[in-house]
Amino acid sequence: MKKILLTLITVLTLVSVKGQNYKFGKISKIELEEKVYPLDSSANAAILFKDRKTYFRYKQNEGFYVYTDIHERIKIYNKEGYDWATKRIRYYAPETGEDEDVHSIDARTYELNNDKIKVYKLKKNEIFKEKLNKFRSVKKFTMPNITDGCIVEWKYKISSPYRSIDKVELQYEIPIKKIQSKITIPEYYKYNRKQLGYSSIDITNETKNGRINLNSKNRTGDKVIKTEYSNEVIEFLENITLIDNEDVPAIVEEDYVDNINNYKSSLSFELASVDMPGAVIKHYSKTWEDVAKAIYQEGHFELELNRSSYFKDDLEIILSKVSSDSEKAIAIFEFVKSKIKWNEYNGITTDEGVRKAYTTGVGNVADINLVLTAMFKKAGLSSNPVLSSTRSNGIPIFPTLNGLNYVLSSVEIDGKLLLFDATEKNAVPNILPKRAMNWEGIVVGEQGYFNKISLTNSQKSEISSTLSIKIGEEGAISGMSRTKYLNYYAMRYRNTYNHLKEEEQISKLEEEKGGIEIGNIRIGAKKDIYKPIDELFTFEAEDAITSAGDRYYIKPLFFNSINENSFKLKNREYPVNFNTKFSKKYISSIEIPEGYEIESVPEDIAIGLPNEFGVYRFKITQSGKSINVLTELSIDTVIYPATYYQQLKDFYKEIVKKNAEQIVLRKILAN
Repeated sequence: MKKILLTLITVLTLVSVKGQNYKFGKISKIELEEKVYPLDSSANAAILFKDRKTYFRYKQNEGFYVYTDIHERIKIYNKEGYDWATKRIRYYAPETGEDEDVHSIDARTYELNNDKIKVYKLKKNEIFKEKLNKFRSVKKFTMPNITDGCIVEWKYKISSPYRSIDKVELQYEIPIKKIQSKITIPEYYKYNRKQLGYSSIDITNETKNGRINLNSKNRTGDKVIKTEYSNEVIEFLENITLIDNEDVPAIVEEDYVDNINNYKSSLSFELASVDMPGAVIKHYSKTWEDVAKAIYQEGHFELELNRSSYFKDDLEIILSKVSSDSEKAIAIFEFVKSKIKWNEYNGITTDEGVRKAYTTGVGNVADINLVLTAMFKKAGLSSNPVLSSTRSNGIPIFPTLNGLNYVLSSVEIDGKLLLFDATEKNAVPNILPKRAMNWEGIVVGEQGYFNKISLTNSQKSEISSTLSIKIGEEGAISGMSRTKYLNYYAMRYRNTYNHLKEEEQISKLEEEKGGIEIGNIRIGAKKDIYKPIDELFTFEAEDAITSAGDRYYIKPLFFNSINENSFKLKNREYPVNFNTKFSKKYISSIEIPEGYEIESVPEDIAIGLPNEFGVYRFKITQSGKSINVLTELSIDTVIYPATYYQQLKDFYKEIVKKNAEQIVLRKILAN
């Protein structure tokens, strides 16, 4: 009966919503009274309505401008949804050239107060502008008087002298009740269109007639000047893309995803050509070969890579100490890392040029890695820059320079292509920082040469740890931990701890490992990034095991246990990105205290993932007065397909379950 009643309430709510007024400002009491989103009670907020209209308008003597009108209405259910009351509107604002214009902002908060709808308007002085980089700015505001159950609503316009059409986003981290979009494009402009995501999109296409009124003024006559006015009407077709979706589910971000925006349902437009009356058709659609040529020539890569006088003397000193190509590459790589500090700006063009970055010791990613590439080339190595996009920037949908914002360097040695990133001080060849591990990069070279290359870390990363444990009175333990970190894990360790003082590192480790108390600590190869990290410390912990009567209950892996399954979704439609292939091997050697014997231990298991994607082994043996526990988790793919998500979820569920099982020691009773 309870289930039937809930279903009836949901149906009635949906019926009332579908008949509601979506006009700006027309908020209903039903919307404000709604306590949870009917189709997803876990939602902290929901988009009740979003409407987007993008269209072209002709300006006399200037040409077509692109206009976008946005109207959004969002329901805030609880405090966890308050972030949705802040709006950030990004727009193009180059240092040279005309800015896009964000204007006509009207924003309001609605709440139900004594059964009446109260309205709070956003004031103009509550709208702020921020410069993000050389090309982008943002207008942002936070709505006033946010409370549980309130509704926020805003509308605004963006006008642009450019012909780019921003991606039409059709899915968010919160559910959507209704979303519609209308993209109207004059027949003179042709766009490639690409649909992304896993949620279905209802798209219809239609055409209508458009017109341009051209007014002109002519003066005629010799002695008597006459002014004549004329009007010319130009008719053309407009191509319209219509989207009208309802009840779009939220896309829930889970661990191990590169950028959730890559997997949201959306529609992207790329300008392919412009064919204006009386003008020669212009083609804009590019191939990756076009992109490679453009950046190498127009992006000044060729010019910057051919400059060498500014580093000539330093390079001679470097090369005088090494002989093989591998030694040359490493020596130059380490020199550039120490010579130029990354200012944390991305980009595929230099800020001030490679010479200035080299002289001042500061530069963006293009400055640094183009200097690196130039030095490689001058040293006689086969080297080319690599164009890519950071994870936060997403994956380029079309071959375009605009979708790229990062530069790496590559060197071919003994037939193998190695990747270098000198912005990352703890990086080694072919071990990239997480921000740069984003699907594929484009190797670019002279005369339009290009080649795609995987940006996943090819070298398997490892953690190998051994615990030696002694059990004291009332469940207290003491012991020693020794752990080695290799490849990506070593770089991540150094990035996490190398900047900390020893006391700070100890405190951080103690917290991460469940509140143990660390005594002596020694970190081997802390600065020698070409060797594994070797971490060794002694520790003590109270209440690490459970003492009940004449028995001890012991979790065999202690703080190395996997206690939580990161994979919780019912279904996951986007792939799992582990960042690296990896092996985690943990050994615990537990000394059986005097007067105790083993009553029971967990059973051994060995489980695997489909297609040999990974295995997990758990094994316990006894040697004299010691219990030895060996576990190994090995994942042999960087990108795990969503098709096998349920198997991965069950795989980790078994690991967590096994790690929670306990060794039971029983006190030996005297005869």
